[in-house]
Amino acid sequence: MKFRRPASLLLMACALAATAILWTADARHAWQDGAGHARVAASALILIGAAYIVLQAEKGAAGLETLKGVLLGLAFVLWGAEQFLPAGPRATAIDCVVISIFVADLSLVIWGRLRPGQ
Repeated sequence: MKFRRPASLLLMACALAATAILWTADARHAWQDGAGHARVAASALILIGAAYIVLQAEKGAAGLETLKGVLLGLAFVLWGAEQFLPAGPRATAIDCVVISIFVADLSLVIWGRLRPGQ
């Protein structure tokens, strides 16, 4: 669909803007951690993850590649969402899912490059 590309670009632009705000605000506050930092950082992660998920639908890649892309985008969304949760079992469970997705994704990349002929 035609809305996916502009939606992905808009989400990416918002993520980049959030990152710029993060750097600017953190530098202005002498790199002291605060609630504002956590919210802006989490928003950037969620926005870039959502942009990547939308892009997967736009690309029309093969099934496994699309699945890997959606999972990677989902890991960023979950990582950002986790930042809004208080410490506890839910946050820890989401953290385990995020770490598992990142490890599985990079393992597939490494495996693909270590295969003979690659």
